[in-house]
Amino acid sequence: MEIKNWSEVPRPKVFSGTSVVRRRPLQCLIWTFLVVLYIHYINRRPSPDLTAPKPPPLDDIPNKIWQIFFNYTPIDSYTDSIQTWITKNQDYQYTLVSAAGANAFALKNYANRREILYPFLSLRVPVLRSDLLRYMLLESEGGVYSDLDTAALKPVNEWIPLHLKSKVHAVVGIEYDQGEGEAYPGMEGPGLQFCQWTMAASRGHPLMARIVTDVVDALHALAMKNETTIAELQPSDEEVVQLSGPVIWTRAVMKTLSEATGTEMSYRNFTGMKEPRFFGDVMVLPVNGFGTGQLHPGSVRKGSKDAFVRHGWKGSWKRDWSD
Repeated sequence: MEIKNWSEVPRPKVFSGTSVVRRRPLQCLIWTFLVVLYIHYINRRPSPDLTAPKPPPLDDIPNKIWQIFFNYTPIDSYTDSIQTWITKNQDYQYTLVSAAGANAFALKNYANRREILYPFLSLRVPVLRSDLLRYMLLESEGGVYSDLDTAALKPVNEWIPLHLKSKVHAVVGIEYDQGEGEAYPGMEGPGLQFCQWTMAASRGHPLMARIVTDVVDALHALAMKNETTIAELQPSDEEVVQLSGPVIWTRAVMKTLSEATGTEMSYRNFTGMKEPRFFGDVMVLPVNGFGTGQLHPGSVRKGSKDAFVRHGWKGSWKRDWSD
């Protein structure tokens, strides 16, 4: 067989770059357009802010118990109930905050948040100060807050199941659950309400940040409506419940749980609860958790094994309502 020189071997014909463009002008035009469009999109798209700080992860609910005493009645009438919190929680730091202590706390923790500090320092109505302060205490320090007329029935460290302690960063309890029934006297309406005589949260929890802001906004709104100042506000008992008490608290809880679940929450999500339920990092207790012994339906009068706190219903802050 004769071996030819490789230079003489005929090679297959290939298309040059110009012949491709010449034979397929439409395809090249489309691809060119897509490439230009993509480059334009990349240049227009905002680059991620790698320097923006992310919210730090929440710590566990700290071993702190807070109560407030603003001289409504003699402190001696609360001695027994206070002692239950200290005795049952000996590894917890217990603090009883006075009126002077409240101002010192606010000045220390809210010096850089004047939009919260100044309204708080301006308040003259003790119950408004007490309501706002409990939210500020848990936002800034975390722990457990409970009114003086409550008694601890179980240690705080038994509230949350051990395997969930690192995942639960707030604890709230149902105050009353009327479902579709007639509203209980003194409540906003049919449905369900969360109590704010006892609550717990990690430091900086979004629920506490929300309620602090909501209460201050409500105070400004009422002052503007009445053409007065926050310092001169003299709300009725009903307005107090709306401004800083369980009504505005319930709305804040519902908003926070709606964000945590991506679902619009209402009383229908909680009515008839018999066991604690978890929504995001919030544990919701049924009515007997913090509200045992009440007169309305759903509350066991006494002896509930699920009861953590008993509320005394002294109502010492009220002016317009009878106990």
